[in-house]
Amino acid sequence: MLIAVYVCLALVLLTPLVWAPEAFHPFTVGKAVWSRSAIAVAFALWALLAALRLYWRPPPSALLVALVLGLAAAALSSVFGASPQRSLWSTYTRMEGLVDTAHWTAFALVLAATVRSKRDWDRLLGIHLVIGLAVALVAAVRFQVPEAGPFGLLPEVRYPRISGTTANPTFLGSYLQATVLISAGFLVRTFCPAPAKAGGAREAVSRMGAGPPWPERLLWLVVLAAAAYALALTGSMGALAGLGVGAGVAAALYVRFGRTRRTRRLGLAALAAIGATAILLATVLALRAGPDGAPPPAFDSILLERVTSTERIGNTLGGRLRNWEAGIRAFAERPLLGWGHGNYFVASGRYRNTPDGTARINDHAHNMTIETAVTGGLPGLAAYVLLWGLTAAAVLRRARDEVSRDRVLAIFAGAALAGWFVQSQTLFYAPESWLQHMLLLAFLVRSGAGADGAPGGDGKTQAVSGRVPEALRRAAARAAVPARAILASAALVLAGTSLTSNSAILTANTAIWRAETKGAFLEEMERSMHAFAPLANGPRVILFNNVAANWPTVSAHHPELARRLIGWTGKEAEAALATEPENWVIHHALTRMYRAMAATHPEWTEAADRHFERSLALAPNLGPMEAPVGSPG
Repeated sequence: MLIAVYVCLALVLLTPLVWAPEAFHPFTVGKAVWSRSAIAVAFALWALLAALRLYWRPPPSALLVALVLGLAAAALSSVFGASPQRSLWSTYTRMEGLVDTAHWTAFALVLAATVRSKRDWDRLLGIHLVIGLAVALVAAVRFQVPEAGPFGLLPEVRYPRISGTTANPTFLGSYLQATVLISAGFLVRTFCPAPAKAGGAREAVSRMGAGPPWPERLLWLVVLAAAAYALALTGSMGALAGLGVGAGVAAALYVRFGRTRRTRRLGLAALAAIGATAILLATVLALRAGPDGAPPPAFDSILLERVTSTERIGNTLGGRLRNWEAGIRAFAERPLLGWGHGNYFVASGRYRNTPDGTARINDHAHNMTIETAVTGGLPGLAAYVLLWGLTAAAVLRRARDEVSRDRVLAIFAGAALAGWFVQSQTLFYAPESWLQHMLLLAFLVRSGAGADGAPGGDGKTQAVSGRVPEALRRAAARAAVPARAILASAALVLAGTSLTSNSAILTANTAIWRAETKGAFLEEMERSMHAFAPLANGPRVILFNNVAANWPTVSAHHPELARRLIGWTGKEAEAALATEPENWVIHHALTRMYRAMAATHPEWTEAADRHFERSLALAPNLGPMEAPVGSPG
């Protein structure tokens, strides 16, 4: 059973390489269905193991407690939020929501409970880096042949920026910046002497195998170089900033906690190199700035071109600042419990303003601190700050370890997490970043859980248990057996529910793809709505927009179909607004649809005006008659 858990955990590591070729949202849906299914099976099997033997329970950890508190805070805000259903399931476009957060939280719990020894973590992280190498190589090939679509992979629509097997270059960049730093940690560790045992023998638990370290060094060097090259292909300024800060954190930790003068000097040299690089980029940025708009291209590298372009930085930063301002104003309106997990676009829509008047769907703040505050309120923000504060404390504790080989991976894991924290202030979670964050968090939890990873209590715990009356201990022992059985049964039910919903989600999203590519549009859209009702608002908005665009032709040449559409869309509109009454995107779509219908059936004028007024109340600065930029769901 334990082997099956390990297999499922390894399958989760493949998430960055997964996509669903015949899904309308191949990357988000494919990765979510894959990762959730593997996590659900791993969680159920682990629950059975823990029920049979307490040895497999997670170690006592403040980090895990903070992680669960964050999930609880998100759930609390969602109950009182703008749309509990959207909070729970999100959209096809993102595949986030409480369901996704719960799966990744379970992933961290299972990792911390079952991957116990240093050797096991070496193997797991090694597999992770080899997969990272594959991701980087795919990105390199895609750069050379952007129009190729092997196995149904979509062409690179943002070329010369590369997305590879992810939905966005920034998602790929977040994954690769962590891959660079973790592989750097493995590379640095090969230069550290193995600790001496009591008898003078050398311990080799951290080595991939016996013999000279050069094959291992070469492997990690190749991974590092490939990941760095692929990161440059993404053109992600946030990933570059995260990489720079992460490397700076690792260097600073060695300067502060290095055991030898040589180590501290190397740390200082690395800090100096990072600082010099930052100054050089800033100098080039200043030299290229001019009053005549965008300067001519100066670099072949898309990343260097972007980070030294004042126009690019200004446009990106301007949009971010307007989005953040809207989020902060929304937080001020509902600070206690927020707007509910996943409802940022509802909150910011009230204050969102764009200079060009474009109605753009900003479903994220592109700043996790602001987004957590807006959607989760003060409890969510407190849990978020607590988690990152405890993460920093855990890294600092491990950086003080007496054995250099033992602390090096913790230092670079902390560096990768610092890099993600920085990048997350201009981004949001995707499957790739969830994977990196939870994997490294579980590693920090387990690295501080003791030599063999056993979750046994400390002396204080044993002393307290010794003072508990014998009768009470026996009663607790008797109650523990059925309690563990109930918890294991609940885990099995949850896993079964997850697998069932994943299958339905894939079926429903594939129906949208068929509707858009294979004909039979109305039948496939109806099939999608019925296949998985919690995410039906996405295809509903697509339906409303298509009816609005085609109504003149349909009403003139297909009166029977027009009558059917009037009845059907009316029912779907009621269902959509019942679950998301404050979703301005839905009201925008209904405004356009009923305005089109009113041109031939004046009785729909009142409905069009009603949704128009509601649209202006929910998003005053975004015109309802303009189809918004961005996927509706």
